[in-house]
Amino acid sequence: MVTEPTSPTVKIRARDVSVYYGDKQAIDNVSIDVPIELVTAFIGPSGCGKSTFLRALNRMNDTIPSARVEGMIELDGEDIYRSKMDVVQLRARVGMVFQKPNPFPKSIYENIAYGPRIHGLAENKADLDAVVEKSLRRAGLWDEVKDRLADSGTALSGGQQQRLCIARAIAVQPEVILMDEPCSALDPIATARIEELIDELRTRYAIVIVTHSMQQAARVSQRTAFFHLGKIVEYGETPQIFTNPREERTKDYITGRYG
Repeated sequence: MVTEPTSPTVKIRARDVSVYYGDKQAIDNVSIDVPIELVTAFIGPSGCGKSTFLRALNRMNDTIPSARVEGMIELDGEDIYRSKMDVVQLRARVGMVFQKPNPFPKSIYENIAYGPRIHGLAENKADLDAVVEKSLRRAGLWDEVKDRLADSGTALSGGQQQRLCIARAIAVQPEVILMDEPCSALDPIATARIEELIDELRTRYAIVIVTHSMQQAARVSQRTAFFHLGKIVEYGETPQIFTNPREERTKDYITGRYG
């Protein structure tokens, strides 16, 4: 088992988690604590299991018929895989932002309002208006779109669409935000804006980011887990992982010997 760095309050606790797609094992006995108010980055070569493990944290793997998850994942001490867990409610608490921006084919306003409406978080139009504005402000998008809320979300630039998706996740008052390579489809300027946003948001949410960019992990995270062949090789404070890794495999990956 990988030793954990000293951390603040734990939001998600995973113990001995394995994920299978049919007969193929994608994750092998992973244990990790995800703390609040910090960004935790998952790094590692393509196909190492980091996105699969991320998707296990809000049961997104449930959408794949052949997937099965073993082990324990707790959110605030509650087993998220217990049979009575409301998965819709879980995914409101543990929001997700995907690699490719995926706004709904609706107006900017409706992209944000949809979740709060179905979860009963706004009693009237004024409440909904306030949630939309607050979410867009937190995602750093309000000033750019406030005069065009009726326009389609798909008409925005790629970077704006991704911030819209982050605003959409925030709107349902999550406690955790999972980000699966959120900048891989974006140009450097849009990427920098998302990275600034991640830093601003971490004071309110536990954030986990999967990234193929070690430079990005070094810039935005305070904790880093290095995945290889479905296992966590090393988990620690980000500066230590990048400057003084304990494991030879971590050092080899970070210095570019493989991956």
